[in-house]
Amino acid sequence: MKKLLMIALCALVLTAAGSAFATIDWAGNVWPADNANVVPTGPVDVYAQVYKAGVTDGAGQGADLSAVLNYTIDYVTFGQVAMTYNADIGNNDEYTGQIPQSALLGETIIYLEVVFTDATDGSTFNVPFLGYNIVDVLPNDITVSFTMCLGVDTSTGDVCVIGDAAEIGAWGTGVTMTDGGGGLYTVDVVFAAGGNPTFEYKYQKDACSAWEGVGNRVVTLPTDGSTNVVLAPDGWDNQPVGCGLGDVLTEDKIVCFQICLTGVGTTGAVCAVGNIPELDSWGTGISTDEIATDLYQACIILPAGSAMPINIEYKFKKDDCAAWESVGNRLLTIDNSSPASQTTTNTWDDGPGACDPGAVENSAWGTQKGMYR
Repeated sequence: MKKLLMIALCALVLTAAGSAFATIDWAGNVWPADNANVVPTGPVDVYAQVYKAGVTDGAGQGADLSAVLNYTIDYVTFGQVAMTYNADIGNNDEYTGQIPQSALLGETIIYLEVVFTDATDGSTFNVPFLGYNIVDVLPNDITVSFTMCLGVDTSTGDVCVIGDAAEIGAWGTGVTMTDGGGGLYTVDVVFAAGGNPTFEYKYQKDACSAWEGVGNRVVTLPTDGSTNVVLAPDGWDNQPVGCGLGDVLTEDKIVCFQICLTGVGTTGAVCAVGNIPELDSWGTGISTDEIATDLYQACIILPAGSAMPINIEYKFKKDDCAAWESVGNRLLTIDNSSPASQTTTNTWDDGPGACDPGAVENSAWGTQKGMYR
């Protein structure tokens, strides 16, 4: 009985030794090497070599040898591809296989191992795990759609989108946009695979010679294999987006700007001026009417359909519209919650003084209508 037990134990040891110690002498020289950077613009070719005395040192593929490439991003879910014989490298046989592009998309690192098998006894030789860093570039061409609404501004020529990416001019010459009418401009630009997914951009108008005054907009495109990206519409200088794309006024809004010059006086016409075209965009300004003693007024209409909110900055000029107030810009926001008609009354430089607005209340509608710009 003891002799039988020893025979069984020896058989078990021999069986274990046959599976634990491969007849393959060596495997390695994996390329790309551990910690290499790869890009997700296509599959990654992997190469590995194997040596078995009397087998791989002859010409051509050594008999009964095969290899597989295992890959994973989390050590939980694995993919596997068969490797094929590639070439003789000295006494070694080289095999190659591909990590598919789909395994790289949207990832930052991928792990892999190469396993050689000897069919003569079923033994294997595992090359230790390696890791590749997936560099964040566009894995494929992406068509990016730009949309811009000039809103209250106009252009005397072409409108362009321009930025730091080569596809939109590298801050040199931008890409001309298509005029869709009503101040709306669009263009589709193809960003090439392999490029930086993050870029900055802005717009130019007046034959692509006048730049926006706002900071650069920043976009990071997806690296998950997407082929089309539609950017949210922009407004020139980050104005509220109109052109029928954003929130708009549902009714006309009348705004009257009043300035009281009691104790100040003026040697000529008085103007209201501000940042919107209705207030002459910080130009000369629009004329006011003296509606009561020392009280001057100008009214504007912001029509239904205007992009909102409308953030108005304004002040006044006197002495034939040549002398500016010294106070900071006054602010007024108009949206659908604003009354249909409103009046703002100020004193010169926000100083002391009071005016009687009674003449406004008693005047005829025809006189008031003539004040609207």
